[in-house]
Amino acid sequence: MAKKAIIIGAGPAGLTAAYQLLTTTDIIPVIYEESNDIGGISKTVKYNGNRIDIGGHRFFSKDEGATNFWFDIMPKQTAPSKDELLLGIKKKYETNKQPADPEKQDNVMLIRRRVSRIFFLRKFFDYPISLKPQTFINMGLWRTIKSGFGYIAATVHKRKENSLEDFYINRFGKPLYKMFFENYTEKVWGVHPSNIAPDWGSQRVKGLSVSKLIWTALTKPFNKNKGAVETSLIEEFSYPKFGPGHLWETLAEEIEKKGGKIIKNSPVTKLEFENNIIKNITVTQNNIDSIVTGDYFISSMPVKDLIDRLNGVVPENIRHIAHNLPYRDFMTVGLLLD
Repeated sequence: MAKKAIIIGAGPAGLTAAYQLLTTTDIIPVIYEESNDIGGISKTVKYNGNRIDIGGHRFFSKDEGATNFWFDIMPKQTAPSKDELLLGIKKKYETNKQPADPEKQDNVMLIRRRVSRIFFLRKFFDYPISLKPQTFINMGLWRTIKSGFGYIAATVHKRKENSLEDFYINRFGKPLYKMFFENYTEKVWGVHPSNIAPDWGSQRVKGLSVSKLIWTALTKPFNKNKGAVETSLIEEFSYPKFGPGHLWETLAEEIEKKGGKIIKNSPVTKLEFENNIIKNITVTQNNIDSIVTGDYFISSMPVKDLIDRLNGVVPENIRHIAHNLPYRDFMTVGLLLD
């Protein structure tokens, strides 16, 4: 008899775990999803015939395992899309094992040019900061000179990296840090860079610095190996035809075709454990609680919620840490244009 894996959450992590179990083992996954949606925070909301992304989830990775997985589910486009035809955009398309024409089929990964901007000094700056003439024009002569000397000072006098603030100043100089990184980081994460560990920087902007920007600008015309680019400097990324949720919805369909189960509107309200082993979970459906057993249990719910729902003796220090984990809310404004 096949063993069963209980997976909590139908977001990217839960769906990927289920798919891997189905394609590499004999284990049957059963996913319990709290909401009526697929994709977690990477879902695409459907509203009055429109699809609205919850955040801009770009598909780009240096990990070939991850990219191969995405493109197995949804191949890269091999022909121009409607907007490219209308705007006269010409580019080279990869040759896949199977054609993927976005004007003839839906399950296609579009190749999109990255466009990110920071609004500063009532002007738009490239993000990450580029060395284009417009950048220096926007900054003005005095700020450009100040930034240059600030960067030179940072290369001569390195700070001990005790915080993300130190990490940024060492790589960009204090003036550029003050202009582009300090307020932006605090707005996004709700914590000042001086109170964030420096290893956060090595994970998020590894390899990015003024020297890297200069090197990239100088070698770009001769660089044919696009895979060698730093993650923070990418200019193209993949994007499902109908938004990020489209990929996860397609993956969910594949999971069910292969024998997995996805049960929506079924929050997991309790996890029973003994001797550090999960014995069963309690699932609430239509206000009725049911106890569900399995051979394996995988959770992708927020850690704070997971600790709250563990029905057993959780060390007080672990509970305290979980309860004090900060979570950031954000608002998405969708403009529907006729």
